[in-house]
This record gives sequence, structure tokens and C-alpha cells, in this order.
Amino acid sequence: MRELLDQLTDRLRSFIVKEDDKVVLVVEVVDAANGLVAKTVDLLDDEIRDAVWLFVDGYATPVDFADRIAQRVYERRERACKLLEQAKEPLWPPIPLQVFDRNAPPVARVRASMVYARSLAPNPDAVRVVWGLFPGHIGDPVSYRAFILELLAHEFPAPWCHHLRVLVRDDSARPALADADRQLPGTATYTPRLSPEAFEAEVEDHASDRNRPIDERMPSVLTLAGLDLAHKRFPEAIAKYKLAARYYGGIGNLALYALALNGIGEVHARAERANEALAYFESALTPAFQRLEQTDNPGRVDAVPILLNIALNLGNLYLTQQRWAEAGAYYEAAKGMAHGMAHTQVEIQCFENIGVCHYQLGQHVEAIRAWDAGSALARTFEAFEHLHNLLVRRRDAYYALHMSERYEATVAEIHQLDAYLARARKAS
Repeated sequence: MRELLDQLTDRLRSFIVKEDDKVVLVVEVVDAANGLVAKTVDLLDDEIRDAVWLFVDGYATPVDFADRIAQRVYERRERACKLLEQAKEPLWPPIPLQVFDRNAPPVARVRASMVYARSLAPNPDAVRVVWGLFPGHIGDPVSYRAFILELLAHEFPAPWCHHLRVLVRDDSARPALADADRQLPGTATYTPRLSPEAFEAEVEDHASDRNRPIDERMPSVLTLAGLDLAHKRFPEAIAKYKLAARYYGGIGNLALYALALNGIGEVHARAERANEALAYFESALTPAFQRLEQTDNPGRVDAVPILLNIALNLGNLYLTQQRWAEAGAYYEAAKGMAHGMAHTQVEIQCFENIGVCHYQLGQHVEAIRAWDAGSALARTFEAFEHLHNLLVRRRDAYYALHMSERYEATVAEIHQLDAYLARARKAS
């Protein structure tokens, strides 16, 4: 692990600090290793003392991506201004309105964010501004490629992105930017030695190294448990999750204790042991809520994504058991958390499942209301696959309820959407 991380760190550091003839570095990495690369960039921030702006929200559509970046820029300015106000220092200037303008092209919005970040550097010649786009998942590689190539198009000797160093993630499993070094001047590509096999071997070495303190080894145990689960090595996954649960429960790390218990539940769910899965999911709720209730600790927000995962797991489990009321309640809870975390696609999926639960309970008005709300959100964020699913739900409901006018209108809407998507695919 250390050797791989050192190689990764050296390459990123070299690009940021030494390679003055380069503007963009495309880092090819699978989803599972993306967080590790992003964390390495984040740690470099303290070492090189530059201004690092890092974004890890998943990519679905250009509009959604621009929205997420705008939200993160806004949140960073809010945090900075609070600290500056306490120190009686001048506040950061307002963010340009174009960053939030959903009528503006997404590329223009993100460029405006990047220029704003650069404007905050007191001396651009002395302080590099590093802009890192590391989406945790690239849902549409074709759209992502077009977006990135347009965003980073520039001309020497006066590129619009002068005094910026741009790191961009590509998915090595489904490359979209393999030829970026030929499409964009000043671009290099880098594929870290973080293949699933190499990564797992290094994590195993790290976890089993008895010369390391236990607190350094235990995160690797959690990672290995997740890899065991992904490869359906269920007994091994449970053993590792239980080891992590005993350790984190013993030292009072409530968030990771909840994460380990939830992991055991996920193993049982994948192995189709519903009763055992339910017991562990419910037991994971207690430490997660206890962590969230630590109001004197600002770090308590680390419980929110864990609670979201637990709520979704419980909703999915109850849904498969056709326990509609219980499933709907957990999807409602997950929907609220997803909204707060700007996980739009999760929020849309929750709306769809909430509608399913209402419909199965005979609550047809509530079901259609949920699907309408999900459809509106899907249109706003151009989540067309989700929109199609929601329209089909409404169509089938209207047909079953003999609501012929609404049925015909929804059928027409589905046809329009299908035609639009067919044109978009052809253009791509």
C-alpha cells in the first residue's frame, strides 16, 4: 500500500509543482480506487501549500455536474467567510451569478467557478490553484468526454485556464479520455498502479502487518471486507466486518461501528438471509444515531452517509418482503438525507420506491404524487433513465385505474422522451 501511495503521490506532486509545460493531468482509475486518489490530492494540499479545489460528486449529466460543483463552491465560500469574519479579515468576494445560472451552458458555469477560484489566490505566480475533478462514478462516458474536452479546450500562449493546474479523473474500466493528450494541448495521462488485484494485495499486506499499530490496520480490514463482499466471499467478509465491529465498538468510534454492522447486514442480504440482514441493519441504526446526536462534535456529520446507506438497505429489504409501509417509511427517511447531501439520483429513486409502496397499499393518489415529484426532479437534472422509469410507473397506474386521458398523455410523453433520447444517442 505504502509503495503504491508513494508512487501516486510523487506523480501528482510532480505535475502540480514541476511540470510547467502541462495544464491538465488525466488520471485513469477505477471507481473503487477513486476515493484513494482524491484523498491523496487532498493531503498534498497541506504539503505544497497551494489552493486545492477538489470535487468528488458523481457525473450523470453536464447540468447535474455543474449544479454539484456550484453547490460545493458555495459551501466552501460559506465556511471560509465564517472563519474570516471571526478573524475580522476581509471576506471572499461574491461568487459570480453565472455559476448558479441553470440557463447558462454547464461548461460556462464550471469555467466561471474555476476562474473565481483562481481570483482568490493573492499571488497567482507564487500560488498554484489546483482544480481536481474526481467524480466517484461516471454514469455516461460519452457525455463526460464531450463535457471535459469542451471545458478544458484552450489555446497557447494565452489559455483561459492560465495559472490553473487541472486534475481530471477518467474511468480506466470504461475510458472516455484516453486520447485527451492528443485532443488538448498541455495534457498528460497517468494510470496509477491501482488495479483491483494490486490494490487488494497491498491492502492485505497493510492489514496483516503486525509492525503497524492496530488503528492503522483496521481501515484496511474494512476495505478488505468490502472487497470480499463484492466477490461474494461471504464468510470472509463477515469475519472481517465482525472484527472491525468489535474494534470500533470497543474504542467508541460510533460511525465506523455502525458502518461495520451495516456491512454485516449487507453480506447477509446478498446471501439471501433476510432475517439476519434485518437484525444487523437495525442494530447499525443505534450507533449511527448516537453519533449524529453528538451536537458538541462538528465531525458528527460523518454519520449521515452511513445512515443514508442503512435506510436504503432497510427500505430495499422490506420492499423485497412486500412490507410496503415499513419500506416506504425508510425510503422517506433516505429521501430527506439524499436531498440534504445533494444525491439527486438517490432522491429520485426514493421517490419512485415511495410511490410503489403507496400504490401497493392502495394509496393511489399518494403514489402518483410521489412519481410526479420524482419526474419533476428527474427533468430538472436531466436524469432521463429515471424519468423514463417514473413515466412507465404512472402510465401503468393510470391504465389500471381506468384514467384514460392521463394514460394517453403519459404514453405521449414517453414517446417524446424516447424520440429525444434516440436523437441524442445518434448525435453522440
